[in-house]
Amino acid sequence: MYEAYYRLQIKPFTLLPDPGFLFLGSKHKMALSLLEYGLVSGSAFIVITGHPGTGKTTLLNRLLDQSRHHWTIGLLANTHEGLGGLMPWITASFGLDTKGKSEVELYHEFERFLEEEQAAGRRVLLVLDEAQNVGSVMLEELRLLSNLNDGRRRSLQILLSGQPALRDLIEGPGMEQFAQRIAVEYALEPLAEEETIAYIAHRVHIAGGRRPLFSRLACLKVFALTGGVPRLINQLCDHALVYGYAAQAETITAQVILDAARVRDKNGFLPFRAVPDAIEPSQSELEAEAEEVATEASTVSEADEPSSIAHPASSPDPAVFYRRALSLKQAGEFLQALALLDRLTGDGVWGIKALGQKGLCLKAIGRYEDALAAFRTALDRPSGSPQDLVSLRYLFARTLESMGRSQEAVDCYRTISRGGLNYRDVAVRLDQLEPFTTLDVGMLSSPQTWLQSLIRSCSQLLRSTT
Repeated sequence: MYEAYYRLQIKPFTLLPDPGFLFLGSKHKMALSLLEYGLVSGSAFIVITGHPGTGKTTLLNRLLDQSRHHWTIGLLANTHEGLGGLMPWITASFGLDTKGKSEVELYHEFERFLEEEQAAGRRVLLVLDEAQNVGSVMLEELRLLSNLNDGRRRSLQILLSGQPALRDLIEGPGMEQFAQRIAVEYALEPLAEEETIAYIAHRVHIAGGRRPLFSRLACLKVFALTGGVPRLINQLCDHALVYGYAAQAETITAQVILDAARVRDKNGFLPFRAVPDAIEPSQSELEAEAEEVATEASTVSEADEPSSIAHPASSPDPAVFYRRALSLKQAGEFLQALALLDRLTGDGVWGIKALGQKGLCLKAIGRYEDALAAFRTALDRPSGSPQDLVSLRYLFARTLESMGRSQEAVDCYRTISRGGLNYRDVAVRLDQLEPFTTLDVGMLSSPQTWLQSLIRSCSQLLRSTT
């Protein structure tokens, strides 16, 4: 409905748990890293909990997309106590024939299946979504099922995802043996205020948007109304885009958000965290927002002019663009900063610095591969000074670290060290990372996550304080 008007390829705020839209804020990044670590380390049970709408299923979908070539995966999405025994559902989730077989026969069938997968060098991952519905009897059944591992090498891992009631269930009476087998657990929380702003910009960009559609004040009102719960953010922003389209508004302002929220609050089943009338913006906030919208409109207009880079004499001073881009970056307005930085990447004087800042902005919104490409382009420029190149190589290495590509990061840090420079914390990072680039993780040969570096850092800190 509004996609063409706002020049979007798809709807940015769909309620489907699409892993392509996953925003890795600090909490979701930690959750994903812990889930990855649980799989890599062979944990018998991995548990992630969180309130409805916080993004658990989207995280699981991303994890499963990344893991399909390492594991044979079975998924149970709608388990509950009324299903009876779990074995028919578990075996069916892995495509095994269940017709006419008793639970005992299915158990032995599944045991043979695990042996075949282990012989083929594959692990088996059973995922239960909405696991708060299974009840203590089914959890005990899962615990006994985990005994099928042979004690030398784990072939079956079980991942449970559910609402906080799952944590209450596991902490309940008689569940001590089950709880002791959980090696990795994480409680996912809603997004913080600044993360909400970045989340909205991230989804607009993934949907094909090339400019910010929501003012900063609008994003702050979205956070106040939703408490940072991604599903609620999606609902409200989707409604706001419909309202904006109806009003032919180029930018979604705080007033559009509040108008959409009032109708949603009046007719919806669940109230917002705040009453829309109670968070009306002040006059000074509205004036600042109007100035921001006007500045963005002029920036977009200038960016659309093909002559702005081709005829630098008629364009504003590149230094002004660069300083403005840095200010936007520091304020968290990464997409606006990118629009300005893109205009400078071809400049003979400011191009390398602009590419470096562009890489940092792309990394901040989770576009790691694009960030690497920007740093790589800058490193290939012949006009870069030695100091610029060292700084860019360091940023390149830090981005590789964030992606879990530890060996490549180590190679970059070693290149910096060979230059005889004691640059920033390169020596410390090498000390932290090098042991993990040769870490034996059994039959899995995937790149190590940044979490392992974190674990080593914590260990070193503890040793230094004892």
